[in-house]
Amino acid sequence: MKGKQTLRPYLSEGLELPFTEFLVRYGDFGPEELVEENIPSRQSETIDWDMVEAQVDMLFDDEELSVANELLGSLDHLGYLSIDLSDLAKQLEVNEEYVDQVRKKLMRGIEPFGLGSVSQREFKQLLKELNLDSRDHPIDSPEEQFRITTPDFALELIDDKLEVNVSEKYEYLIQNTQGIPRMVAEYRKDLIMRLAKFLVQHCGEKILEHKPCFVTLDHAAQELGVSKSTVSRLVRSKAFTFGGRVYPVEHFFGRSVKGVPQEELMLEIIDILKSMPTATDAQVSQLLRLRRGWKFSRRTVNKYRHIVAEYLQY
Repeated sequence: MKGKQTLRPYLSEGLELPFTEFLVRYGDFGPEELVEENIPSRQSETIDWDMVEAQVDMLFDDEELSVANELLGSLDHLGYLSIDLSDLAKQLEVNEEYVDQVRKKLMRGIEPFGLGSVSQREFKQLLKELNLDSRDHPIDSPEEQFRITTPDFALELIDDKLEVNVSEKYEYLIQNTQGIPRMVAEYRKDLIMRLAKFLVQHCGEKILEHKPCFVTLDHAAQELGVSKSTVSRLVRSKAFTFGGRVYPVEHFFGRSVKGVPQEELMLEIIDILKSMPTATDAQVSQLLRLRRGWKFSRRTVNKYRHIVAEYLQY
């Protein structure tokens, strides 16, 4: 038992660290020595918009809420206001001073602070007044952000059966570490393989048909014989390839979005867009409210619209 308790922090860290960081920390080489194809993908959001919307619902009264939601819908991906206040006031048929009043309440009352700033200068001034550090603040991030997604495993259709091939990077890491780090690397590779087989077993048919499929963290934890938190760390930032496409693993694990199961929301958006391919985010948002009574902002619709886009091509 003592040995397991000693090893547990390493196992946890081994699951949570991005692969290249793991290499730097535990391998006798740098990530540039890992020769494999990296797949760049734009990281379009660094702000948890679902959490922002939940805060807005609690902070603003009914009269302010309509203005606050319009302000949210007019923010760019970094949180800056992308529309002129006077134009927004005209759209809402309210006084411009009132819109600005709600905007400033948004800036100071919702985390991350500064949402709705009209310029970086205004944002910096606010942080100075609040005595906050701008470093690592999502609104102060560079305009262009990218992350590197390296597929962790590949699925291949062989004799009408999906076969799993774990990325060679895991074996490479095992061969270039020793002691506890090597045990962590072996454990990590084994879990990736078992996770892949779990997805094939429960979502294989849907993957072949390019249709969405959802499983739960609890279900995976039970079948893999690990804790729910371990599965949560395991699926984070993982991806696999099939048929020339890259699939983020976490998209297969449903969660609740403002009380609505993620899978239900995605399937409903797919259904709407199949019948109305040119529908705007605002129209989809209205239809979700009319058809299901769900209240989602245009920004939330846009987020899930991009996630389900690959399923609309088939």
